[in-house]
Amino acid sequence: MRVSAILVSLLAVAACDRGAPSGSPDASVQASADPAPDASPAPPASASAPASASAAPTADPGGAADAGAAADASASAASADAGAPPADDSRLSVEGRAVQGGLLRAKLNGKLRRMAFPGHRVTVSDEGEFLIAFSRNAPAQEKLTITFDDGQVLEKLFDVEQRTFEVDKVDHLPENMVKLDMATRVKLTQAEKKLDAIRSKYTKKNCYKDGFIWPSKGPISSRYGQPRVLNGTDGGIHWGVDIAVPVGTAVRAPACGKVVLVEKDLPLSGHTMIIDHGHGLTSTFIHLHGFAAKVNDEVKQGQVIATVGMTGRTNGAHLDWRMNLFDTRVDPELLVSAPAK
Repeated sequence: MRVSAILVSLLAVAACDRGAPSGSPDASVQASADPAPDASPAPPASASAPASASAAPTADPGGAADAGAAADASASAASADAGAPPADDSRLSVEGRAVQGGLLRAKLNGKLRRMAFPGHRVTVSDEGEFLIAFSRNAPAQEKLTITFDDGQVLEKLFDVEQRTFEVDKVDHLPENMVKLDMATRVKLTQAEKKLDAIRSKYTKKNCYKDGFIWPSKGPISSRYGQPRVLNGTDGGIHWGVDIAVPVGTAVRAPACGKVVLVEKDLPLSGHTMIIDHGHGLTSTFIHLHGFAAKVNDEVKQGQVIATVGMTGRTNGAHLDWRMNLFDTRVDPELLVSAPAK
């Protein structure tokens, strides 16, 4: 049963699991390259700045401030904040669980001057709202430093819960499910830029506020973060949660949002859909059978958007649900309160 469950959920062995985008389109796909009408590229990510960076936020076209800076600006900012009056903890509210693969909702009470959160992409809305994602390998402690417009400084230290991920070991697999041919590798490489562009968008709508429901209900056959050893070789990491249900089972929107990608027959992932929930948070659904929504559709939580299939590189019907905050992959299972069954 264990082997069959993993076989059912196996996909994109050397691409999706090794960090390439799930549902990577080939070079001819246009929908993923075109931004949604209300989407604008987010400003530079703080992860690209030096670990000590702390600079004034820049305003993006969507009306948000983004944490990130150049090295010279970070030095002057640190000097300016030295000896600044501390801000009361009540000026930052945080909801959620600080855990590897987790997602937090945060809100500022006061106008932001700058923010330093090394290794994180943080975009703050006009209302002071932002999301924080902790990666699968997040360290045990991470510090967020906020400088408000009135000069007060607040430091928030997150104690990040560390997780243990069970290893999936599968032997006697067909060789083509373990080693990708050169043509497929080329297509996946070309695809990374397209999906990165989709997931880098910042939109003002905050559909995540109403929480999340399971897109389909059934047995979980594979979980987020599991390392895989396939035929004795490194199979990468599984980045989604696999729900083993029959072909034709309804897939419902886990939260409201806008459909930003609908594509058939993508390499490895098969029929694929992406929903933008706002503020950089997206859901990806792969191996679909059919679609009930199209690009630019606004969908409500619980609305049928597609049906489960077994398209792409998989040998059994299931839904693979993956979530990203910009380029950080988060665990969907941590965001739903009830079990999948």
